[in-house]
Amino acid sequence: MNKILQILFTIIFALSATYIFLYETERYESHAVVALKDLAKKQAMDSLGSMFMTGVSEDTKSSKLLELYIKSHEMYDFLEYKFRLSQYYTSEKIDILNRLYEDATFKFHEANQENFLAKFNEDLIITYDESTGTLAIDYANADRNTSKEILQAIIDRSADVINQFEKANARVALGFIKKQVGENQAAFIESIKEMMRYQNKNLTIDPNVDVQTQSTIIANLESELMQKEVEYNSKAKFFNKNTYEMRLLKDTMENIRKNINKIKHKMTGQGTKKRELNENVFDYELLKNEMEFNKEIYRQSLINQEELEIEVSQNAKNLLTITTPIVSESYTYPAKYKDTFTILLILAFLYGIIMTVLTILKDHRD
Repeated sequence: MNKILQILFTIIFALSATYIFLYETERYESHAVVALKDLAKKQAMDSLGSMFMTGVSEDTKSSKLLELYIKSHEMYDFLEYKFRLSQYYTSEKIDILNRLYEDATFKFHEANQENFLAKFNEDLIITYDESTGTLAIDYANADRNTSKEILQAIIDRSADVINQFEKANARVALGFIKKQVGENQAAFIESIKEMMRYQNKNLTIDPNVDVQTQSTIIANLESELMQKEVEYNSKAKFFNKNTYEMRLLKDTMENIRKNINKIKHKMTGQGTKKRELNENVFDYELLKNEMEFNKEIYRQSLINQEELEIEVSQNAKNLLTITTPIVSESYTYPAKYKDTFTILLILAFLYGIIMTVLTILKDHRD
């Protein structure tokens, strides 16, 4: 039994090694490093401050979205149009175990969109380095020149579409902000009209000005009253209070007092059912504050609209190529010696397990 197992495992190992060294497709990997930079946004913190930031940065999110796009059906369809990848994955350039077939027995060998994309992603490796904010992109193909051309096409396509994501979001936001601008403008205009209706109804431009005017009049009247009182008291020492001049002076002082009280009542609303200046000032300030508030909202919405219109029209993000794709001088996959040694270890491990089980069974029978 031991001899049979040894021969069986030796044959399996020999066949595997032969396949790896002689038949498995040799793929040449091209390598490039890119970095996604947002040129529209200024850095708000220096490198020391950024060490204390929590959460995922905007550049990280954008890089991860770009990685998802590169691995997507859309990117594959773009490369299919340029390089006919489906023909490549079903051609004899690919070894029989990794090739896709139109009439495959097993589903994972079928030549369909899911398997084409899966094969493409097997040949594609994307690694994001958070410390430098760079994406390392590797693509392997049976033809060394094609691997470089496809990788360069991936980078060029990514540079074209990266701003489309931002612009699409900006267009949605712009549509919403335009609606808000219209509503805010209508509210601002209505508040102006409400102010004008109030001014026309109360025959005033600004009740505060009226209050200041009335206060000035009161101050002048009180000053005049003080002068008349001084004059009256001075003359009362020498003249009879019943003389015509003294009575006239006294009536003048009384009229001045009445006018002062009348104006004060008008300002404070005492002794009348009419709306007085203090109430008008209160209502006016409410209308004025509402108009100023609507004006500020309208102004901010216009600023936001202008910023979004700029964002839609410009390419804010740039895909910077740190290292350009190169033509590989030698194949990268398969790692023949490593894969062969791995198979040897697996077979040795399985052989050991089987022999242990057989020994236990034999001892149990005895």
